[in-house]
Amino acid sequence: MKDLCNAWSEAAPRQQQRIVARALEKIAGPLRPIQLNETHAGAIVLDWKNRTKPMTAYNYAATLRQLLRFLKRGDIKLPHLRKPGPRTIIATPDELTRVLEHASPWMRVLLLLAAHAGLRASDCLRAAPIHYDRENKTLNLYQQKTGTLARLPLTDELTATIEAIPADEPEKPLYAIVRGKTISKKGFCSAWNTLKKKSGVNPGLWIHDLRRTLAVSLYEVSKDLRVVEHMLGHRSLASTAQYLEHRDPQMIKQVLDQLWKPKGPVQ
Repeated sequence: MKDLCNAWSEAAPRQQQRIVARALEKIAGPLRPIQLNETHAGAIVLDWKNRTKPMTAYNYAATLRQLLRFLKRGDIKLPHLRKPGPRTIIATPDELTRVLEHASPWMRVLLLLAAHAGLRASDCLRAAPIHYDRENKTLNLYQQKTGTLARLPLTDELTATIEAIPADEPEKPLYAIVRGKTISKKGFCSAWNTLKKKSGVNPGLWIHDLRRTLAVSLYEVSKDLRVVEHMLGHRSLASTAQYLEHRDPQMIKQVLDQLWKPKGPVQ
């Protein structure tokens, strides 16, 4: 089982595949694929449902179905998880100003990477001097979630922040150079919650909402989904459209309908 799960996850570079493969490997132990049953798969899904956000649990379950099909066990039924609606919370300009004003220098680096470059939290914690292209003023790094390379143009403020950080250790995360040491993702989330209280912003605001805020702001200025798609490093325009559907439902619906329109016969 371990070898099969490893082979499947290595063939797909996304972190999500590796997480799902490890979860199945952990609960299945020495079992062979033919010995898997709904109890094993159901326990994994229910654990995700209890420990992760609804959309994360839904996506993990979908990926588990892919893995089970790879193992020739697509017949195993998983507990039904309803797909959550798109999250619509974004930060107001005032909230962004307040969290940046109250943030410590190292936390400010992370917040600018999220709010100005649209990085996910996992990539904010990885971004290092080696990823910065001084000549073109871009940040070039492979996204942990998708495994795809993102080439991100930077704002003047983020550019100045990065260039002020010593690059003697090019592979050390930018924030860690400023902080003097690294921090776990759990520690980062704890520091973020403390900062929200200190700043008096919406307590329900997630770090990921800063990425969504950038997406919404870019779309409302440009009305160009391709611009947003590039900045977010999405692999498909459909992902970007679903991100923004709540802001411009009629226009985005037309885009989604066109994306999923049945193709005509090949000539």
